[in-house]
Amino acid sequence: MRIVHVYKDFDPPVHGGMERHIALMCRFQRQWADVEALVCSRTLRTRMVERDGTRVTEVGEWGRFQSAPASPLFPWRMRRARADVLVVHVPNPTAEIGWLIARPPGRLVVRYHSDVVRQAAAMKVYGPIQAAFLRRAEMIIPTSRPYVETSPMLQAVMRPLSEEQRKCVIRVVPLGILTEEFEHADMAHVAELRKRYGGGYILFAGRHRYYKGLEYLVRAARAIPAPVVIAGDGPERPALEALARTVGGNIHFPGSLSQADLVDHLHGCDVFAFPSVERSEAFGMSILEAHACGKPVVATRLGTGVEFANLDGETGLNVPPRDPEALAAAINRLLGDAHIRDTMGNRARERVKREFHAERAARDEFQLYEEVMKAGG
Repeated sequence: MRIVHVYKDFDPPVHGGMERHIALMCRFQRQWADVEALVCSRTLRTRMVERDGTRVTEVGEWGRFQSAPASPLFPWRMRRARADVLVVHVPNPTAEIGWLIARPPGRLVVRYHSDVVRQAAAMKVYGPIQAAFLRRAEMIIPTSRPYVETSPMLQAVMRPLSEEQRKCVIRVVPLGILTEEFEHADMAHVAELRKRYGGGYILFAGRHRYYKGLEYLVRAARAIPAPVVIAGDGPERPALEALARTVGGNIHFPGSLSQADLVDHLHGCDVFAFPSVERSEAFGMSILEAHACGKPVVATRLGTGVEFANLDGETGLNVPPRDPEALAAAINRLLGDAHIRDTMGNRARERVKREFHAERAARDEFQLYEEVMKAGG
């Protein structure tokens, strides 16, 4: 079987959640099939490269509009891929429009990562196009059942289908991580981090984007009797640092972390905070990473996969979004009870090993590709 994963970028060189997921699926699915990736190059040049053992075609582009590559050659490259199964990761206007234009051979499987949330004006044009594309997919694979139930786009696509058709077309497979990458830390460095920050600390680590809700964590810090460490970087960081100076609190911004530093920071924290505020946060890979280190998470209730990744009362606590008082209260509850903190952290570690390893996700997805191939004869 020849499988081609289609998105706009690959990891490396772009280190994002979707890019990392695609790279891991390619890595593991190469055990069972011929697997390649088709992405855009961020330059005018089209080239064939190898990334982490995966053959990747990087198609030339003219630039990006609202993060979507403008690549006239992309439809032709999709046809030329000659895939048995074409796995298109969405949202991805370049590939969705390209598929509708080129109608490439092979079975169409859609890996549905999230709705388009912020670009309301663009959705007036893109929404009908995406709906037409999704209705032609032989299978759609979202990342969680809660997202299926609350996604306007998925609900619209499912509406004309019978119950039996929905069960066949919509098949949930959660995302996964390499849990072994988070098991071991440099304990001397962990001790140094706790000394540097002034004891057990609250941690956020990730991109500083509008939907991460970090301003509410900054505001909550005044009511939290522990240091708050906001690691990472992004367009919101200057505003967050300015807000921190205004509202006060024991807040640290260490910047971007290497993988080793991230693991050590996770092992050193008492609680991981995940205060996202928009449906753009469809799952929460950082939650799984914190759980793999045995840490409870305080997250927000968004009606997405976040509540599936972080089980309220089991692996952490979930609170309403945009509510710094509720966020601080939940964090303080865990800070004040080491037994609950350790119990939730241990449950989280066992669950992520059992249910969220990337190889399991790759195998479960691959079995669905096989099902699609068999159904097509």
